[in-house]
Amino acid sequence: MKVSELPNDLLSKLRERFESDPSVRSLRVRVEMFKREMKFREALSLSRDIESLFAQVVDEYVSNAACEVERVEIATMDIPLLAKEELMSLLLVCFMCADIIETSVMDMDDILHRYDKSMYIEMFNDIRDVMSLSKDKLRYLQENTGYMRDLVWADKCDNMYGLMKSKARSIMRKRKEDPNYGKNNA
Repeated sequence: MKVSELPNDLLSKLRERFESDPSVRSLRVRVEMFKREMKFREALSLSRDIESLFAQVVDEYVSNAACEVERVEIATMDIPLLAKEELMSLLLVCFMCADIIETSVMDMDDILHRYDKSMYIEMFNDIRDVMSLSKDKLRYLQENTGYMRDLVWADKCDNMYGLMKSKARSIMRKRKEDPNYGKNNA
């Protein structure tokens, strides 16, 4: 995978993490200080150094992601066929879960946005990063296997999402039927 192949949202998240690092924030403060003192050459030089450092961070991320993808090459592993199939099955479960979580979070945000465009579910912000990483691996699965080349993938994920929503409603309904519902049972 090359840096140019990274999705913009992932690159933005990497940039956000990079910029939130205390040492990078400190360097950004120094750049601003140089600008206020009219030391534009120093400010430009330090800004270039920061961007060079960011490029190194992104390159390292891409290298790590490539290594992770290589480790998932189940077909070449020297293990029994049944174990390979079980590994592939569990791998697909992970990807399906990521897809379902992302869809659920988007649906929750859509409901909130009907009433207030500034509202969204913050609880899953950290999971969105995981989903973004998972999508990189999912892209590998899509490009290098036949699992996602037809509508079966989307249909199965949609069916599972519907089943999970139904189970959630069932839990809510049974909870309401419980005579102790709403009472402090501590």
